Amino acid sequence: MQEFDQAMQHLEEKYGFMTSEHQYISRKDEGDKMIVFERGDLVFVFNFHWANSYFNYRIGCLKPGKYKVVLDSDDKLFGGFNRIDHTVEHFANEGTYDNRPCSFSVYAPSRTVVVYALFEDSLKIARQ
Repeated sequence: MQEFDQAMQHLEEKYGFMTSEHQYISRKDEGDKMIVFERGDLVFVFNFHWANSYFNYRIGCLKPGKYKVVLDSDDKLFGGFNRIDHTVEHFANEGTYDNRPCSFSVYAPSRTVVVYALFEDSLKIARQ
């Protein structure tokens, strides 16, 4: 647990999500046992289901661009099964989903939280 706490502190230092005014809960799905929320430029995807993992699970987000995994509770470092591929880039496209202006698809393994960050190079492209 100490490693996860340190990883969360590092995430805060890098992204400042705890002090960000932007926060939005886009999904609370009791059936899927999923919660998705935004805090700053991060998107948190919690899968609380004890058995179901979801492939191509669409989640809403505020901004278009490229998102990458920046924290994954399924990492071996935290005692997980290492089911998330950190090299995958997720491209959020415009189109309303869960009352958000953009969306992208993720893999959400059971009993995990995965945090995605919007990358700066995609922010610069989106602003041009």
